[in-house]
Amino acid sequence: MNEILKNCLMILGGIIGGTLFVFIKNKIFNTAKKEVVKIIPEADKAKVKELYEKGLVPEKLYKEVCETPEPKEGFSTKKFLSGMLNIGSSVGWAKDIASIFNLRKLIIIGVIIGVIFGYGYYKGKINKPVKLLIDEAVEFTIPVPNSSLALYHPKHSTTLQWINLETGKIIGTVKVKDIPELKKLLKPYKFQLKPFVTAGGSLGENKAGFEAGAGIDFFKWFKLNANAFVTNLGGYLGVGYNITDNFDVMVGAGKGWKGDNRVGLFGKWKF
Repeated sequence: MNEILKNCLMILGGIIGGTLFVFIKNKIFNTAKKEVVKIIPEADKAKVKELYEKGLVPEKLYKEVCETPEPKEGFSTKKFLSGMLNIGSSVGWAKDIASIFNLRKLIIIGVIIGVIFGYGYYKGKINKPVKLLIDEAVEFTIPVPNSSLALYHPKHSTTLQWINLETGKIIGTVKVKDIPELKKLLKPYKFQLKPFVTAGGSLGENKAGFEAGAGIDFFKWFKLNANAFVTNLGGYLGVGYNITDNFDVMVGAGKGWKGDNRVGLFGKWKF
């Protein structure tokens, strides 16, 4: 029962944390996009508009760079009745399908699929036997303190086994989940509190430049992670990508100490 509860909490925590992570990631990248657009010279924006009018630039890029506002649709009784009663309208069906399968719902579905995949991958990994890279001809026994159990490596084998020293019987194979450090390391998603130091470059409404600071890595999602950190120029939320065991590349968005919006690219070194 205890194991079932732990598994349920892991899945629930993954769904909550994964949804929160996606929200933070989208917020950071949208903020970064807006801040980068702000520093594009008006002359360059005019060139993008000119190229768009000639059909040489995609509409999506034009709207992002030139920040064209989306027209707001007002209420219309005629449109309301048409939307309710006109079952032959392909546009109406498209709008209804889009409202059912909108991006927010698809993100939640994607998170749930990611959690289920990660959970299955994790359970498969931790139930594998521990393999030893030692001379297979060597036999040894390592007693477990304050227990009748011992780790036993028979000759001509690459696996460890549990043996009862009192009865001399083999109880089972040592699996990855029997080693807490390995079990914890293999978790695909989890809340955590890992300190790190960071340095990188940023730009903002008032000042662009080099900055350095420290922060906390608070959620892991496969090779990605969510972070909160402060530097000499401001406070940030960041999304990092794991490059090595101790180093990540991180994109951050936040507020400068003078109240300006800031975005930056940082290196992240974990303790």
